[in-house]
Amino acid sequence: MPTGARRNLWRCSRTPDGPVTLRISDGPDSVGGRLITGTAWGPGADWALDQLPSLLGVDDELVAFRPRHRVVAAAHRKHGGLRLARTGLVMESLVPSVLEQRITTGSAHYAWRRLLNRYGEKPPGPVPEGMRIPPSTATWRMVPSWEWHQAGVDRSRASAILRACSYAPRLEEAATMASRGPMRASASLRCRSTA
Repeated sequence: MPTGARRNLWRCSRTPDGPVTLRISDGPDSVGGRLITGTAWGPGADWALDQLPSLLGVDDELVAFRPRHRVVAAAHRKHGGLRLARTGLVMESLVPSVLEQRITTGSAHYAWRRLLNRYGEKPPGPVPEGMRIPPSTATWRMVPSWEWHQAGVDRSRASAILRACSYAPRLEEAATMASRGPMRASASLRCRSTA
């Protein structure tokens, strides 16, 4: 892509304030550098724009990061400027992560796309064709067993997603806690889930 070209990245999310479509644009600025801007549509627009710096990795502490595993250390050396996105939306990341367990990437993408097309919502504003808002936890709970099966999702992964939906408010709260808070929340969640 030419240096002066403008690039767009689109995201559809379910924020605490409601659905949002977010367009992140990267293009040249007036002094020869790059300028990243965000434009959002829908009830969650303000929330998404407030979270944009975190999504772009501004909260990463590159100097403080000390990889402990040799594979992570090698990847860190190879991709030293890599920024990790922080969405602040746990369930939005958790469901696809569970779908990806113990199967091929292609199968996981098929399952996600099938479930998203069937149970996701049409996003607000202008959006590239095929994009959807991920289902709410209430909608995930209503997915019948045969739909999970037809999407290629076995019972253990579907059950893990449904269990996570039961704890969704607490999981989402963990995304806003200070660094030591999530560890205590995780321990609390484990204790409650075994009772």
